[in-house]
Amino acid sequence: MGRNQHKKEENTRNQNTSPSRKDQNSSPAREQSWTENDCDEMTELDFRRWIMRNFCELKDHVLNQCKETKNLEKRFEKRFEEMITRMDTLERNMNELKELKNTIRELHEANASFNSRIDQAEERISEVKDQLNEIKRETKIREKSAKRNEQK
Repeated sequence: MGRNQHKKEENTRNQNTSPSRKDQNSSPAREQSWTENDCDEMTELDFRRWIMRNFCELKDHVLNQCKETKNLEKRFEKRFEEMITRMDTLERNMNELKELKNTIRELHEANASFNSRIDQAEERISEVKDQLNEIKRETKIREKSAKRNEQK
């Protein structure tokens, strides 16, 4: 098998469609699908042009991908900073809620203490009222006894 014949078989396996010589400048997709006839007809200058054109397209594609990646990185960094800010805010809110919970517990304890003192005060007042009523009853009894004694 000759050298050119081996290349022709490889090109036949690797390439699907064959643009005509006229179509070579029409679209990049067609330029990449040359067959063995086109490769045989291609001069070294055409080949170099084809390589340069594909290299430029690849370079442009890589640069675009790089720009997109940088944009994504910037957006990611911005979102990450926003999330950190939100987390800090949430942490502060949680700490404030803990402080409020402690304050509520302290107020509840103070309220219970006040209620206990009020109950004690009411008991004392009740005792004093009972004593006062007893004193009034005894005073009335003495007054009645004194009136009876005066009448006798």
